[in-house]
Amino acid sequence: MRALSDLLTLLKLNLLTLLCCLPLLTAGAALTALHYCLMKMLDQEDGKTGPMFFSQFRQNLRPMTLPWLILAGAAGVLFLDMQIFPGQGSGKLKPMVILVYLALILLHGICQWFFPLAAVLENGVGAKFRNAFLMMAGALPRTIAMMAISAVVPFVLFHSPRLLPLAFLFGISLPAYLCAFLYMPVIKDQLGLKKGGEESSEEPEE
Repeated sequence: MRALSDLLTLLKLNLLTLLCCLPLLTAGAALTALHYCLMKMLDQEDGKTGPMFFSQFRQNLRPMTLPWLILAGAAGVLFLDMQIFPGQGSGKLKPMVILVYLALILLHGICQWFFPLAAVLENGVGAKFRNAFLMMAGALPRTIAMMAISAVVPFVLFHSPRLLPLAFLFGISLPAYLCAFLYMPVIKDQLGLKKGGEESSEEPEE
């Protein structure tokens, strides 16, 4: 029954996240609200998913808009660079291609920690990026595993026609839920989070 309840919660969270990501400008707040609800799930804090999600969404709408635009803009520039500097280019361009791919990997790794940290910490834009980078580097094996999960699960769901309905229902919340098992112990240890929703306002140690 608990598993079925969690599955239903993931379904609700996925649909709510998709709905709130429709205006791309609000996607940052939606992803932050998603991770907040997932952390509450792992702490087995029962509550109404919809009200909790929308409460966090409204709370993060303004502070997460600029950071999200920076992340989305950086990703857009890097993907554009991939088109400008194709891998089949001359030898002089190959180092640029490598740098672009390395930057994409770095950005992907930062994103694994950026939204979970934003869900539990209130700080400035620069501090958000610094904390995410420190967490990414400090827990590198977990970061790599989270990157694999967040890339492989959506890829499989979206590239198999028979699984497309599952992609629509769980394509965002399921990989985020699996990643939450990896980042939650680190965040609790570094930030002093306690079961029951209490949290420290301190930043991660450098």
